[in-house]
Amino acid sequence: MTNRKLINQLIQLQELIVARMQKKVVMPQAPLDALDKNIAQLSADLPQAINSHLNRLLKKHPEAVVPFVDGHCTGCGMGVSASLINEIRHADELHRCLNCTRYLYCPSEIVAREHASRVYGEKRKIGLARFSAQSLMVSPLTGDTPEEALGQLCSRMQQEGFVFDGGQLLEMALQRETIISTAVDSGMAFPHVRGVEGGGLTMALGVHKKGIHFGGPGRTLTRLFFFMVIPTATSAFYLKLISGLSQIFREKEAREALLAADSEEALWSALMRQTRKVIK
Repeated sequence: MTNRKLINQLIQLQELIVARMQKKVVMPQAPLDALDKNIAQLSADLPQAINSHLNRLLKKHPEAVVPFVDGHCTGCGMGVSASLINEIRHADELHRCLNCTRYLYCPSEIVAREHASRVYGEKRKIGLARFSAQSLMVSPLTGDTPEEALGQLCSRMQQEGFVFDGGQLLEMALQRETIISTAVDSGMAFPHVRGVEGGGLTMALGVHKKGIHFGGPGRTLTRLFFFMVIPTATSAFYLKLISGLSQIFREKEAREALLAADSEEALWSALMRQTRKVIK
């Protein structure tokens, strides 16, 4: 196995493991057999030493394989020497960060962000206002396909200055959905793109009044889309955040409060009202 193929396999394995973590926190009773089988198959093909180190890393944090961006490890922020960067780019062998020992790779594409985030200002934010804003509420979503729904959320991210290229963000979000759908029961989905550096975790919320097929259980229609861009350093917190959101919106009354909002301003108010007791 070439090292380039090996690093791709490590990235794919990590995505499956994180998907399993996400599914477990959002749908505690959901069967995990299919995911466990795929994880076991990919793990069995890895050299034993690499697999052992990967598992040790994953016990500490959900990111064991990370890109370097702007000359830094995105896992711990440690600078990566120019000579090491050159070696990683050539992919002649696997390399690890000298500080956190995560496996490093050269990203094929990076979502460029205009600035840290417009949700941050001089005044201290609380609750979901730390990660979102009224300007990132999209209601109603239109269209009948995942690509159309996610496309509107990605366009809003670009429009509001959170990323430069909404089309690139959409492509990466759709690629993530091919691993396993982020749709869960109760008509919700948590689509996301991880490894979006240069700012904080950012969330947009889209409401599709009619609902679309997004890969949820059975014939479930998805109406609420909690779409997030996630820097590597916030991956562990992201799992806590979606756990809190799923806990809140499993309740029909809480979901209906969002679905009943007749404007984006009302949607933001309803979101803040429903989450303030759980997400501090």
